[in-house]
Amino acid sequence: MTAQFLAESALTGTVGGLIGTAAGVTTVTAVALVQHWTPVLPSAIPLLAPLIGTVTGLAAGAYPALRAARIEPVDAFRH
Repeated sequence: MTAQFLAESALTGTVGGLIGTAAGVTTVTAVALVQHWTPVLPSAIPLLAPLIGTVTGLAAGAYPALRAARIEPVDAFRH
């Protein structure tokens, strides 16, 4: 059960990192094109951002996952 919660939080973080990366790269490129600049982006950023999102998702989901794993599913419905 804990693994499922951790997987969900990691996936959420990864998707957030991917969406944030895409939005950031798009914004930088659009602004650079409008200003007639050459867009300059470090190549590591698009690769590291989803990884950072994954780690953040795992960190944020660890405590709730451990706490939820101690509760029986039937008891969770009662609260």
